[in-house]
Amino acid sequence: MKAYQVLLTLPLLAMALAALDFGRWYPYDAALSLGQAHGRMVMVYFHSPHCPYCDQMNTFVLSDPQVSRLLEERFVVASVGTETQEGQDLARRYRVPGTPSFVFLVFRKGTWEEVGRFFGSRSRAQFLQELRQICAKGGVCGE
Repeated sequence: MKAYQVLLTLPLLAMALAALDFGRWYPYDAALSLGQAHGRMVMVYFHSPHCPYCDQMNTFVLSDPQVSRLLEERFVVASVGTETQEGQDLARRYRVPGTPSFVFLVFRKGTWEEVGRFFGSRSRAQFLQELRQICAKGGVCGE
């Protein structure tokens, strides 16, 4: 009977571990939960489907292997589309001036604290440099 229980438990455990993927982008609430549970900084990415600068960031920067690797290793990414009501509410809450905007949060002393932000498109090299600076400033991104 015990062997049968173990055999049933293994696939469930494997699915739970496989579901934890820091390479994917999560809805805002899920990203905050994961960030808090795993001691990671959260990057909230505000974007719009009609934003040419968002397209630039998506095509040339966020899809770059070095950028993707750094985000996966150190952050949880929350993807927030500003075309939805929730996205508009969050954009107001975080005083987002437009898209693309990136807001960086760290969970400290029982609450989420903003430790940095950037607005607008930038080069891959600049984005990587800024990510590393934000990571160091947040104090949760071990080298």
